[in-house]
Amino acid sequence: MAAVASLTTSFLGAAVVQKAQKKASVARPMAARAGSEEVYVEPGASTYSGNYDEALWPNWTKGKSDADITYNVSVELIHGRWAMLGCAGAWAAEQGTGINWFQAGAICTPADCTGIHFPGEVISMAPEGSGFPNFYIQLGLSVIMMGLAEGYRGGLIDNVFPELEVGDLHPGGEHFDPLGLADKLDLDRMKIAELKHARLAMLSWLGYMSQAVATNCDNPFGIGSKTWPSFIEGAKGPYANWLDHIANPYVENVWKYTGLFQ
Repeated sequence: MAAVASLTTSFLGAAVVQKAQKKASVARPMAARAGSEEVYVEPGASTYSGNYDEALWPNWTKGKSDADITYNVSVELIHGRWAMLGCAGAWAAEQGTGINWFQAGAICTPADCTGIHFPGEVISMAPEGSGFPNFYIQLGLSVIMMGLAEGYRGGLIDNVFPELEVGDLHPGGEHFDPLGLADKLDLDRMKIAELKHARLAMLSWLGYMSQAVATNCDNPFGIGSKTWPSFIEGAKGPYANWLDHIANPYVENVWKYTGLFQ
């Protein structure tokens, strides 16, 4: 999922910048509204504060135009949202199906995609022996839905809702905030809270990838070989590792895999 997000963001990057020229100062007005640095106490800074020089890494804005800054601010949040979905999805899927995130593709291949099921499901996704779900149908639907979503977001396709503007990451309104939470809660604090969670989720996804290699591979650099997690039968995902950890926290932890205490 993270890889798809990166590819689509890179592919649409130029279009987003071009379409957003007239909105080059989007990030600046947002900062004026969201201010309040006292609610961001972690290292770094909120991109809504106006303190952009320290928001990602020191002096990262040097040599960048307002359009470049606006684009980078939006990309960070989009990637963070993908990471939040990815972390929650990988954990929930492994807990529900027993299949970890880096081996999930094995249950839906061009040769056989009928392995998609969930424990305790009342109605299966397709009748047994029907040959469905079909890999190419699944692929086609994914490409179409992802393409439309990214097309709308990047301005390549006219918005479904005319009141929306390209590059607006917090559209709100009846279509994106039907419960009116933005009016009932402190929207500025909600934006900063989302950014905090987004950054934490990106680090968490890096942890998911590191965990997959560290806890399953004798030769982590054997990319493409059967020593890589995707090819190891019974390889453990984050949920399985968590179960091991809570069962024996003094043994099943990161120090076990450093080799320092062997």
